[in-house]
Amino acid sequence: MKCCPKDKNIKKDWEEKLENESNNVSNNRVIEISGFCKVFSSPLRVKIALLLNNGDLCVCEIVSILKEKQNLVSHNLSIMKKNRVVSSYNQSKYKYYKIEKAASSFLKVVCGNETT
Repeated sequence: MKCCPKDKNIKKDWEEKLENESNNVSNNRVIEISGFCKVFSSPLRVKIALLLNNGDLCVCEIVSILKEKQNLVSHNLSIMKKNRVVSSYNQSKYKYYKIEKAASSFLKVVCGNETT
């Protein structure tokens, strides 16, 4: 079918089809995906994600490896957690972070085998 048909009947069908297609895309899902992608717009968050893709780490380990300030790492981890890139759990007196499956899969697609 041609784009932007001139015939009124064809144009009406065309517009209805486009409207139905746009209804299949949930605004909440679009916002979720957009937030997920924004996480990876920061080089520090990409570094953190790549580290966590190799195994769970606590904040002090991430700080030590990346040689960044603790508050900066914690702030970025909270952004990553909010956007479901990482999750956390407590073990003893430390909070550990792990990468979520979707983020790990994303990194494998983007980086191939070079995720370290």
